[in-house]
Amino acid sequence: MDAQTYLTLKMENEELKSNPAEAIDLRARKFTQAGYGFLGLNVVYLAIAMYFIPPFNLGLTAVLSLLAFVLLLGVLTYYLLQGKKRLAQVLAIIYGLRSIFAINSLMDVSTFQAVPFFLPCLFLAFYLLGRAGWDWP
Repeated sequence: MDAQTYLTLKMENEELKSNPAEAIDLRARKFTQAGYGFLGLNVVYLAIAMYFIPPFNLGLTAVLSLLAFVLLLGVLTYYLLQGKKRLAQVLAIIYGLRSIFAINSLMDVSTFQAVPFFLPCLFLAFYLLGRAGWDWP
């Protein structure tokens, strides 16, 4: 880290200490970005999966599974928007592990064809959740 970057970060930290309302606003903005980013990236993830999965009968079980997935996304997004730090940390760990597993599965020739397209979604979700959970820049 060069001196200019260090001084800039130090000045930002001093400004946040002198104005706690701004620090709360910055934290709330991180959770808002994490919540909406989590929802959007999972919808993209679902769309990619649906595109690459071979055609199947869209019966009651499949519709109920999709409905449960969307409902779970909605609940998790709601609590992320409420600023639940522990939830953001747990989800970040899960998405970090999923990213590692996806990278590892790329080495196998029989891997799911959509894995290279899933990775950006997983990495971005991991970063957004980690940013809110551990106050990353």
